Amino acid sequence: MKNTLKRSWALLLALVMVASVCLLFSTRKAGMFIDEIYTYGLSNSSFHPFLSTDGERYGSIEHRVITREELLDYVSITGDEGFDFASVYYNQVHDVHPPLYYWLFNIASTLARGSFSKWTGLVLDGLLYLGAVLTLYALVMKLGGSRYNAAATALLYGLSCIGLSTMVMIRMYVLLTLLTVVLMYFVADLMVQFRPRTCVLTGLTILAGLMTQYYFVFYAFFLCASFVVWAVIKKRYKALAWFIPCAMLGAVSLLLVFPAALKHLFSGELVSGESAMDNLTNSALYAVRLRTFAGFLRHGLKAAIYAGLICIGGICGLFPKVQAASFEHRLSWSWLVFLIPAWLSFVLVAVISPVDEPRYIYNLMPAFVLTVSFLIDILERTGGKKVTDTIRTAAFLAAACLALYQARSAPPDYLYPEHAAYNAALAEHKSDPCVFFAAPRCAFVPMTEDLIQLLTFPEVYVTDEESLEPMRKYVGQADEVVVYIDVSKFWSSGYDSAALLRRIADETDYKQAEQLFVTGLSETYLIRK
Repeated sequence: MKNTLKRSWALLLALVMVASVCLLFSTRKAGMFIDEIYTYGLSNSSFHPFLSTDGERYGSIEHRVITREELLDYVSITGDEGFDFASVYYNQVHDVHPPLYYWLFNIASTLARGSFSKWTGLVLDGLLYLGAVLTLYALVMKLGGSRYNAAATALLYGLSCIGLSTMVMIRMYVLLTLLTVVLMYFVADLMVQFRPRTCVLTGLTILAGLMTQYYFVFYAFFLCASFVVWAVIKKRYKALAWFIPCAMLGAVSLLLVFPAALKHLFSGELVSGESAMDNLTNSALYAVRLRTFAGFLRHGLKAAIYAGLICIGGICGLFPKVQAASFEHRLSWSWLVFLIPAWLSFVLVAVISPVDEPRYIYNLMPAFVLTVSFLIDILERTGGKKVTDTIRTAAFLAAACLALYQARSAPPDYLYPEHAAYNAALAEHKSDPCVFFAAPRCAFVPMTEDLIQLLTFPEVYVTDEESLEPMRKYVGQADEVVVYIDVSKFWSSGYDSAALLRRIADETDYKQAEQLFVTGLSETYLIRK
């Protein structure tokens, strides 16, 4: 036991630090991005992927009262629902993503039956994230790195801004990241020792990754190609005879398990193969997009970048003291099998991603931090016996402090601290009528984004701007009314809030309007007589 603790103390410290920081930021998460709400709805709504689907549900009637219970039924497991994988599959056919993460989320929501809470998603994401951190540690060890190197790598990723953002965003990207690291581990295991079962597991991992998010294909393709080149150079033909069919079968199996992937690929939606090809052919934006995504890296991996620069400085300082041939002997080129595909995938994803947001490269971040691990390995090998356990311990603790400082100074995205004040302001008016102005078939988009706040009210009245008479009849003699106005021209109704408020003042007794909150899709006001 004592020897185990002595060998594993750095890993245990890394896991405790990452878990503690994840818990800290989880408690600070005060709101959700619209896609996070979709995670709950697509996972838990029984054969209804959205709040409104072409007249099937909400929005089919021009003026509609939606109760709190109906909204809760969309985002949580109620009644005898639960473990309904067929419903999740159906919903994802009508969405733009494959269903694996949503199946896991449905299981988590079933275990938390009857509740709608951020903790359902955060606990699931936290477990997956710790799995990715632990697998990254195992990967460095498999590549021949020291325990201190592996633990430092786990911390530099686990406490990075971009890594923590992966965890607190309740979306499939955390599972995508885990499966990416698992694929890397299996490939590394094949490089150390060929076993047929590892090839089979590699194929299953490729299928699982593609069943999580289609962007998995880029790193998986380049990594498999890189391994094939390595195996040819090393004359590992038996490994190739197993690896290539298993990898190809894993990829092709997606079309057997989830044939809707083809529909998603050619759907013409914002997130689709068609939009990716449009971006790929628009070479004028390449430089802008690459600069933008490079900025995401600089901000999200600051501690790892600083650690890498320190390692490069150390290597340059030691290099003159050793013979070039000796340095070549100490250098392990196998790391490049994992690093080169990361850079190739980064460039491709930056060019074709539907929007300029870092979530499309979240799963590549462990590979980028692995670059630092490679530099640490070079430094340790070059230093030889001079790099004692005492030096390694001091270097690991320095890396831990650097990673912890970054987590403190650069908190993750998707916390939405401003929502706490918004929720508190709405709570003061929970007994007032709530009216949502949106075109009938567009209502589900902005209502999904505002769903957490809409749960403040017993019911929400949905109407359009054509006539104010229905609103007047609904609110009756109320002195105050909370009004949501759908203002997004791209996604939905695109109403002019100022013009609509003037009409309300002219045609009703509600002459005063106070803005409570603004989101990307809607504006919220309190109107008074």
